[in-house]
Parts: sequence; structure tokens; C-alpha cells
Amino acid sequence: MNAPEMPTLLTRRNFLGGSACSAMSTTCLLNTILTLRHMNAQAADVLAPGTPYKAIVCVFLYGGNDANNEVMPRESSAHAKYAAARSVLTIPQNQILALNTLNDNGLQLGIHPRMTGIRDLYNVGKAALITNVGTLIAPATMNDYRNRTPAIPENLFSHSDQQMQWQTSASTMNAAYNQTGWGARMAEALVGTQQRTSVSMLVSLNGNNFFQVGKTMLPFRPGPGGTPVFRLGQGSSSQDVTRYTAFRNVLNAEYANLMEDAFADLSNKSIIEADTINAALAGTSNFPTIPNSGLGEQLRTVAKMIQAQGPLGITRQIFFVATGGFDTHGPQLDDHANLLGGVSAAMKGFQDGLETIGMGNSVTSFTASDFNRTYDSNGRGSDHGWGSHHIVMGGDLVGQKVYGSFPDPDINLAGHPLNTGRGNWIPTTSVDQYAATMAKWFGLSDSQIRDVFPNIINFDADLGFMKPA
Repeated sequence: MNAPEMPTLLTRRNFLGGSACSAMSTTCLLNTILTLRHMNAQAADVLAPGTPYKAIVCVFLYGGNDANNEVMPRESSAHAKYAAARSVLTIPQNQILALNTLNDNGLQLGIHPRMTGIRDLYNVGKAALITNVGTLIAPATMNDYRNRTPAIPENLFSHSDQQMQWQTSASTMNAAYNQTGWGARMAEALVGTQQRTSVSMLVSLNGNNFFQVGKTMLPFRPGPGGTPVFRLGQGSSSQDVTRYTAFRNVLNAEYANLMEDAFADLSNKSIIEADTINAALAGTSNFPTIPNSGLGEQLRTVAKMIQAQGPLGITRQIFFVATGGFDTHGPQLDDHANLLGGVSAAMKGFQDGLETIGMGNSVTSFTASDFNRTYDSNGRGSDHGWGSHHIVMGGDLVGQKVYGSFPDPDINLAGHPLNTGRGNWIPTTSVDQYAATMAKWFGLSDSQIRDVFPNIINFDADLGFMKPA
């Protein structure tokens, strides 16, 4: 029996109305196209040939990580103040992992006992701690906080608002910036006198996020191990061949209707991009140093894409990975230990994997989260806070150091300049500073950094934890 005449049956209207969602494995093609909108603008804009590859990886900890139990004082008197405030959340002094720190202003800070991987990286200069970071519009004082002056961001302690502000570096009232993420704005800043490829500079392994939404860019979202495979009619029978040929003919046709023409064009380009990426990933390592956890699998795919950057012809990429469970109102102690252990193992395995392919110095990874948590306990866990501590990891750091101002752990100190109540710290380092330091290493000029980060004019733009670009 002859195969049906698919070119007759598969009309433009039928394709646009119904066939679109039968592609890209279980992923709707329409969703894929929307994710890859305006491929001409979204295609990676990389620097001139011969420019060394660099990537930035955002590791977002959803829920508000209790960084007070991630970075802690080990010195006896400071630990006693810490223990008095933390109560049931206290990590015993003899369990805190010591850091071989080159400079922490005499604080003798340590990290959580489950974070042996980060400890090991820190002690060889491939990790650094950035303390008391948070969303700020300008440097803030206790008086600013009490009077809610313009230096204070809106909607503190709200998960959704603070996730948005961390990922956009803009307040909810800043309409010029709060609709786009600083990761996407960095990528868009590099558009111009640059070589282009068919692969997006922005890649998300954890779905939608504010960080990578731009004016002309959205992230490409591959699944574990690569991109969804296009499967419509790709078999060996004559019917399969006819169906697939008809589908590609529909995509390659020109249409008077601009939306139809754009849809077909983007569909075609998404298939080409998927084929390009899958072919490049086929020869990559499995990176056995990376654990088989949720975060680990995301970072394994990132490592594969970094290894494939040569065949893909791309020299700059910005990745987003994430894990959740950090809203630890209670019970916290054991659950939080498991979470931190998982993050440490995944990040250490990722960095070790990059070293095996000679890319350890080319990638900078950093943690981010909604906010810190209260220094005192609610009896079982902790509640929403503000200023937090974060990890930067990579081979191009000025590592093995603590950057920023670590708050005095005595929450009963009269006139404490940073404690708004319950050990809820006013940040002394802004998200803009944290991000701008990495942006400079990534290749943005001073003027581009001012364009990307709306509040950086109020702060020192370089914290010094990256080596010169």
C-alpha cells in the first residue's frame, strides 16, 4: 500500500493549528520556539576568533539558604556568641571545617562540616567567600532601614520579590531594569562587533528564570545530556520519510503572513540548533566526578556544553542551574546539612570535571539565593532574613580569601550597626557589586557594566575576587 500524500494533507493551517506540538520528543515545539524567540538576536554573539572561552554559572539555591550555618566563626569567643544566638541550630565548634585562609581579618571563619568539597577547593585557591551580600539600591544604614529610605529595596523577606531582585539586580519599582535579568543584559552587552554562531549564549538547565530574560534574548533550555531530539516522522518507512519531507517543506516555504513566516523560520532554526548541539555533545565526557543528583545532573550537562564549545564556535556562555528546599523554617539542622552537602559535592565534582578537560580556569561559578535567614532560631528552624554569604568558585579567582564584612555574631550587642532584629543583617555588599566583579572578568567594559547594573554607580564596582580579565 502506498504511503498517503502527506504534502496534500499537511497544509499550512493544519501545521500551525495542530502539528506544532508533536515535535521535540515530549516537549511541545511551540514551547521550544517561544523559548528560542528571535533566533537572530538570541544566537550567541561571541568575541573575535582566538578569544579565550569564558563561562559564568549561576547556582541558585531556592528558598533562602541559611548562610549563617554555611559560614561560621571558629574562634572561641565569637563561636560562643554564635551558639548563644543559634540555640538548637548550633554547629559545634569542633565540627566546623577549618579554612586555610590567606586573609579573613582575623575572623577565623569556617564552613559547614558537610561542605568538604568546597573546603578543599577553598584551601587550594579555587573558591572564595563573599560575606553579607544582599539586595541594595545604595549603601544602607540602620536609619535607612527604619525609615525605609530609597536605599532599601521593596518587599524584603518575600521569596518571589527577592528572587526577582537577586536575578535582575533591580528593585520592583525600577521598570527600566526589573523586566530583564542581569545575566541576559550581560550577554546583550556583548552584541556588536562580534562573530556569531547559531547557538545561544544563554543556557538554562532549570527552566524559566529572571536571570536570563533579556530584551532580545531568552535562554536555550536543553534537557539532561543535550537537547530534545526532533522525532516527527524520522523513521525508515516511506511514510515517515514523506511526512518528514512535507514538514520541512512547510518550514522552508515563504509566507505572506509575517507571524506564520516567523514561526516557520524559528521552527527551522530550532531544529538546526538542536542538531548542532546534539552532534557536538555526542563526543563529550560523562564527567564521573559529578554526582548523580538533581543539581549534579544539571552541572554535568553544563560541563558537556562547555567541553563542546570548540565545535559549537562559541566563546562566551552564561548558564543557570538551581536546586530547592532551602526554606527551612523547621526542622532545619539535618535537612539543611543534607542540602549543603549536596551543593558542595555537585560544585566540587563540576570543578574537578572542568579541570580534566583543561577548562578549570575558564569558568566561574557562584551561588545565589532569595535571602539569608534569621541568626536566632524559631525553635526548630529559622525565618526569612536579608544579608547572606556566598561562594565563588573557579580557577581564575583571587581565592582562598574572605571578601566583605562579616557581621558581629552578638545579636544582643547594643547599637549593633547591622542587626535589624533577630540577627537579620543589613547587607554591606550589594548584588550589583558581586555581579559586576564577575562581569568585568567576563569582558564587559566599565561603561557596559554601568549600563547592565543600575545601582553600581552607588558602590565600588570591583570587589577584587577575580583575576584581571
